[in-house]
Amino acid sequence: MLRALVQERLRESLQSLGLGEITPEVTVPDKPEFGDFSSNLAFVLKPRMPGTPPRQIAEKIVARLDKSPFAKVEVVGPGFINFFLQPETVQHALREILNQEYHYGRLEMGQGQRALVEFVSANPTGPLTIGHCRQAVLGDVICRLLENAGYDVTREYYYNDAGRQMKLLGESVRARYLELLGQPVPFPDEGYHGEYIREIAREIQKRHGSNWAEASVEPFKEFAEAELFSEIKRTLSRLFRLPPERVFDIYYNETWLYAHDTQNALASVTNAQVLEWLRELGFAYEKDGAIWFKATALGRPQDRVLVRSHTGEPTYRLPDMAYHANKLLRGFDLIVDIFGADHQDTYQDVLAAVRALWEGGKLPKECNPHKIRVLIHQWVNLLRGGQPVKMSKRMATFVTIDELIDEIKSTVELDPALDTEQTREDFSVNVVRYFLLMRSADSHVNFDLDLAKKQSKDNPVYYVMYAYTRIRSIFDKSKGSVGAVGFQALRLPEELALIKKLDEFPQIVRDATEHLAPHFLAVYVHELAGIFHDFYEKHRVLDEANPEVTQARLALCYGVQIVLERAFALLGLKAPERM
Repeated sequence: MLRALVQERLRESLQSLGLGEITPEVTVPDKPEFGDFSSNLAFVLKPRMPGTPPRQIAEKIVARLDKSPFAKVEVVGPGFINFFLQPETVQHALREILNQEYHYGRLEMGQGQRALVEFVSANPTGPLTIGHCRQAVLGDVICRLLENAGYDVTREYYYNDAGRQMKLLGESVRARYLELLGQPVPFPDEGYHGEYIREIAREIQKRHGSNWAEASVEPFKEFAEAELFSEIKRTLSRLFRLPPERVFDIYYNETWLYAHDTQNALASVTNAQVLEWLRELGFAYEKDGAIWFKATALGRPQDRVLVRSHTGEPTYRLPDMAYHANKLLRGFDLIVDIFGADHQDTYQDVLAAVRALWEGGKLPKECNPHKIRVLIHQWVNLLRGGQPVKMSKRMATFVTIDELIDEIKSTVELDPALDTEQTREDFSVNVVRYFLLMRSADSHVNFDLDLAKKQSKDNPVYYVMYAYTRIRSIFDKSKGSVGAVGFQALRLPEELALIKKLDEFPQIVRDATEHLAPHFLAVYVHELAGIFHDFYEKHRVLDEANPEVTQARLALCYGVQIVLERAFALLGLKAPERM
């Protein structure tokens, strides 16, 4: 809001100079001595005012500026304009926050539009691991951000229950089942090891005894798939804080793309149809018995196999092309794909093909591939004692999401009055989510288990939550509520700095949404907590000798509470009342 105020005053100045409609860029300087906001507008205007130095342009702008909201406006250096706000201007921003209350930071950019977010999309061959966790949390928060922006969001999970991995899963479970019956068979090469395979085999024996001794692999695969999907939904329910039936709206099966089914509106285009279209457009050809995608004709570095010569089965690129064609045909206004770094090349080939189909008239005009946005995330390294953690008893190779949450949960110590199973669960899930959201998706994450378990301000989650619980404690002691109050008493640097930070929240939310960058919000929350702690440690909120200051500071604390709760809801965090 304060940034918008500065932009509006600049626009008015430009209009009075006859320079037309321009949206001036306004930034927050790194150093407070350069003001609350700064603009390089004079440099932007230089091509329109040839022969006039930027400093003179800046001085002309400032001369026509309505300076009433500002304590000072100065032109510095070669032509930068710095703005210093009046305390009353900043105080008004707090009033606006309290007026909007829990609507503060809501956006309308997606109003009336539909968005599809595909994420996780792991084949049900085992429990979800820490490797899936980052993508799951990123996807969940992006869905929350888009919903906050007014989009009607569909969460989608894409998987294949008929591929080689699923066949190996069935063979692995069958081998363990026969082993339990005393009829051991050779374990499949590249089969799935880990205690969870034995658990599924024991469950089959419990339900069916020895009746499946002569059964084919298929029932073992189907049973294992059902068991693992139930576990995946339970894990995501825990991580997303949503009921299992709501963690995803659609589970999209790759096999739907293999044969046309008039009853399935989600898969109106098949692999065969995409292959035929690519042939007609000259982007598919045969070589060495295989069918290739002519990706080089579309600017990609090399051609790719679409159908293997030795099996006649498609590679994963072909069904991905059909899947994305179907996504576009389903009428979404925005489609978000969240992939791991191993998809870096694949998705670009897929989008190149879909773009070619659209430009070649095979897809309707409204199926513009520009609707598709791809977020690639880097990997997570789990550290204990500064060393990578690799082994898990249950998975044999990786740590599961549930194991990670449970390990942190076993060390949580909260206020004895609130130290319940649920509060420890809430705090542990907070830690997992926040640690994976603090860095940009294109950065690697070193998840420090030792730091995650710390119950001190060194732990960024504890630090942020402690700001919230301090506010709750203040209101518990005040035994009052925030009513009509004047803000004139809020003039100290720490008070004004806190209001200015609160004022940034809507823009941070907008940036996080537009750039699909949840870390903007995670970083902001930590910075806000730091400014609040600084204020709290220097100034008393409850001062019986000065009721005017007390009421104003309570209002300020309530503003912080509103923003923290709004941010927590978007980040999927849940704060304890006390710590």
